[in-house]
Amino acid sequence: MKKSLILLFSILIFSASVKAQKGNNQFQIAAQVDVPTGDLSDVAKTGYGFSAKGLFGFGTARQQATLEVGYNRFGVKDKFLPQGVSAEYRSIPIYTGFRYMLGHFYLEPQAGVAFNTVYASNLFYLNSETKTYFAWATGVGYAYKQFDFAVKYQSSDVKNSSSDITFVAFRVGYRLPFYSKSDQWK
Repeated sequence: MKKSLILLFSILIFSASVKAQKGNNQFQIAAQVDVPTGDLSDVAKTGYGFSAKGLFGFGTARQQATLEVGYNRFGVKDKFLPQGVSAEYRSIPIYTGFRYMLGHFYLEPQAGVAFNTVYASNLFYLNSETKTYFAWATGVGYAYKQFDFAVKYQSSDVKNSSSDITFVAFRVGYRLPFYSKSDQWK
């Protein structure tokens, strides 16, 4: 847990220093369809997710540092559950990353932490277990006007853990520019 707090603190310091740079700064909201991979695909259904992301431009190249917070949910396949029990996997990743534009296309590697929860309940009982893991993601996308269309692989895979979450996300995002106070009147 101590390592996770140090990583989160580092992410916040990094994002604050990047925000001070001049560049193309944007805020993005996105929705996605999540297709489980690895061991998760054996027990979980196709899921869904959404995220909010800050993109902070810096330097003279078409590049941005990113800070993203998301939520993903996967239901457990019925054949693995007794009658009257529901179960799901949830993941809340927090990533910092780098986006490099190649025309309208972009590459975006990210790293951070994920808070993964395995949740099960029936009429009389509720049980959940949450663990924090190192997480990473890499994506390729296409930016068209204010929209982003992307495919992204996300992983918080820890060997032999029941709360491993790895998946491919098909994302649609919408970007809004934001300005510093000195830029808003130009």
